Amino acid sequence: MGFRLGGWMHLSFSHIDNWIFDLDLTLYGPEANIMAQVRDRIALYVERFFNIDSDAAHQIRHAYWKKYGTTLGGLMTEHAVDPHGYLDFVHDVDMTLLQPAADLRDQIEALPGRKLIFTNADAPYAQRVLTTRGLDGVFEDIFDIHRMQHLPKPASASYDRLCTELHIDPTRALFVEDSAHNLGPAKALGMTTIWVNHDVEADSGGEEPFIDHEIADLSGWLCALHAIERTI
Repeated sequence: MGFRLGGWMHLSFSHIDNWIFDLDLTLYGPEANIMAQVRDRIALYVERFFNIDSDAAHQIRHAYWKKYGTTLGGLMTEHAVDPHGYLDFVHDVDMTLLQPAADLRDQIEALPGRKLIFTNADAPYAQRVLTTRGLDGVFEDIFDIHRMQHLPKPASASYDRLCTELHIDPTRALFVEDSAHNLGPAKALGMTTIWVNHDVEADSGGEEPFIDHEIADLSGWLCALHAIERTI
């Protein structure tokens, strides 16, 4: 019995046996205010590292992000910053706005096959998010920025490394991600792609050829997916 959504051009999920999820803004929404805190912590790190003011720090943060994919990439390449100490600092955020998600846990656990995390964050931070959301123990593995050799999504080499190390056939994998541009390399490998559109990203949309479908909320989508599966 496969998953089908008739309103989604009969898009079938019966072949999927690897369900890959981004972490931030995918397993929780923007209302938790986590990523705004992380951005501020990155700027604070840059401010202290260079002994500059906050405005200049945010400019450097953004410039490195645009050039290298992450601010960390720029700091490592140009200043030999230790990634572990940096990530410990920038991920020291308040998670009290994150709420346990028992329904989401049930929905993900009910998916047939492996459940995996693919994130530009590091594993300790990812585990904190999962534990706070009540999703600890749901995912088989966390493929983090260290295992990417600090080449963040959307670097195609990291998608290749993910598939090789975790023995994933990309044609039997589905990737759910809130940053639309990160779905391009996944689609190029043959993955089914789902974009979680929080209506805050201006550089892409559901008409992009590498987006198979666009959803507003992961829990709502999975709920609908399971409900339709039960009727087939």
